[in-house]
Amino acid sequence: MLIEFFNLENTKVIFWFLESCKGIEQKHKWHPEGDVFVHSLQVGSLAFRETHDIDLIFAAYLHDIGKMICSNGHSEIGCELLSSYVSVKTLFLIEHHMRIRTYLDGEMKKLSKCQFLVTHPWFPELIQLNRWDKMGRNPNKKVSYDKIKIIEKLNNCIDKHFCLPEHLNDYEGCYGLEENEGKERI
Repeated sequence: MLIEFFNLENTKVIFWFLESCKGIEQKHKWHPEGDVFVHSLQVGSLAFRETHDIDLIFAAYLHDIGKMICSNGHSEIGCELLSSYVSVKTLFLIEHHMRIRTYLDGEMKKLSKCQFLVTHPWFPELIQLNRWDKMGRNPNKKVSYDKIKIIEKLNNCIDKHFCLPEHLNDYEGCYGLEENEGKERI
């Protein structure tokens, strides 16, 4: 691992929000997997499997934390709670994770709202989040909760984000540098 950006100290608030969702029940019809915490772990696990985008991974884990206060309007509540702790992109994804459903289900009628979503640069990530949100409702799937492993995965995502794919990179390290070139920058 080249970069160790995340640690137990600087993720404390994120884990606090996630753990605060333990025991927050959801309607069984929509969430047979259990409480918000279990759902969030399932969605976050799917995100790690399919992306290295840290903002998207945080949105996957935290998209429903507003439910700790109220289920109705939980997207906006979650954004208010997280506004000082996550990126603008993560906030956008959380804010619109319910709206994308109305769009995909054909229930969004106002053209300007449709155009706003489909022309937004983070539309593909919103689609991914929606997919994982639907998939993260499996009552038979058990996902472990280990802060250290989550932090390791986050740091691996950072490494992958800043590294060239191996087939494009002759140098063992990263950043597309010759073996001794630019080490002072790393």
